[in-house]
Amino acid sequence: MGLQITDAAAPAPQVAQPAGLTDKQRADLLERASAALAAVETASGTFEQLAPDYTESTGRFALSRPGKVRFEYDAPSPLLVVSDGTTVALQDSELETTDRVPLGTTPLALLLDDDIDFATEADVLDVQNRNGRVEITLRDKSGEMDGTLTLLLMESDMSLTGWRTMDSGGNPTSVQLTNVESGKRLNPRLFVMKDFDEN
Repeated sequence: MGLQITDAAAPAPQVAQPAGLTDKQRADLLERASAALAAVETASGTFEQLAPDYTESTGRFALSRPGKVRFEYDAPSPLLVVSDGTTVALQDSELETTDRVPLGTTPLALLLDDDIDFATEADVLDVQNRNGRVEITLRDKSGEMDGTLTLLLMESDMSLTGWRTMDSGGNPTSVQLTNVESGKRLNPRLFVMKDFDEN
């Protein structure tokens, strides 16, 4: 299948100020983005994250729609994040703690949904096309999700290069995807989080 999640390390085009989009252009971008991301079944690769306190982290990710994702952070970060399809678990190996929240309360729920249709399933707050780089900012219609999710895509094929989340306090976290492969069979164990007394 066509790769709809792509490497953010590709050369960036010259940046231009975004032109205002017509309603038709906006609807077309939303429809194309929804269809492209819905076609992604599995993806894996590396990621770079910038936290609200400007701490930079790297690691590996694996994604299996619907609902499953894994972010394994490189040392010295002690963090591991796993969604099993219903629950997102955050594990800290230094503190030996595992915290869990419902997937539906996190911004990733919009990306991992079984039926992606941004125009009907989310409140679309903004759509921009900056010289071939598309940004779509979404908020959960149900009100369960904390904050917003901004998807970063290439306009040419609507491949996902990363995203930016903003919590209710206005604190942003940015993620860029690199070295991405899609369509590969992933081990189901990647999406199971064990507590420390089970390891």
